[in-house]
Amino acid sequence: MNVILKVSMANYDQWKEAFDNHADRARVCDESKTTVGKVDDKNCIVMLYNVDMQGMQELMGSEFMITISKEMQIVNKEMHSFTPLQ
Repeated sequence: MNVILKVSMANYDQWKEAFDNHADRARVCDESKTTVGKVDDKNCIVMLYNVDMQGMQELMGSEFMITISKEMQIVNKEMHSFTPLQ
């Protein structure tokens, strides 16, 4: 499954650094295709490809993700699945 997320946070640059350094994400999606689009200093769009949804749910429930989400005020505002156009 491919997933697009609308994410907000306290500071995009700090969030992006943490996002880029989170190696565990590669266990649940095709990291070679991951795309992040900055909207402004507190919002972005993230596209993830070939997502293992059960693995993603476990990752998002990890102590690390719970802690960093609170510290950085991360909120996943929307999540949608998508397929590429043929």
